[in-house]
Amino acid sequence: KQWYQRRVAITAGTETTKDVLKNAQSTFVSRIDNFLSTLSCPGAWPLNELLWFTDHTAFQTLLVGKVRAAIHRGLSKPHVYLQYPAEDDSLIPNVCHLYRLYHEHGKLISLHDWIKSYVTSLGKKKVTQLDHARFFQAASELHFLGYIKPTRRKTDHFAKMSLLGY
Repeated sequence: KQWYQRRVAITAGTETTKDVLKNAQSTFVSRIDNFLSTLSCPGAWPLNELLWFTDHTAFQTLLVGKVRAAIHRGLSKPHVYLQYPAEDDSLIPNVCHLYRLYHEHGKLISLHDWIKSYVTSLGKKKVTQLDHARFFQAASELHFLGYIKPTRRKTDHFAKMSLLGY
């Protein structure tokens, strides 16, 4: 009925559309103001820390984690992830053998010296084609992970990438 009476008043000319819009606006603002005044700050609620927090950096580190540290730990201590005895070196993946040798070399790694030390670390005296294949697969995995890159100056060398902060 109120809507109909307003419509009749507008058409009769006693009330203008500006007045109607101002009344609607003031009614809307007063209702929103009343609603907001009934709300309380979530920080004042008991046990608000369970639902409301402001420390986003701690949450992000717990959710995302430290990727470089996990890769380093997985390559240096594979028995932790693969669940085999730490004393058994025959079960260590090839990339982990190569990663251990990676730390023994300087900034530039000679491919010939690296493959010789790799075969020696496996306990063999002669290099076979299977050893070459395993070595190059492990080297390509380290390259994929971003630990090494081929150099342009010396074609038979790899350059170590600097990984700080793990």
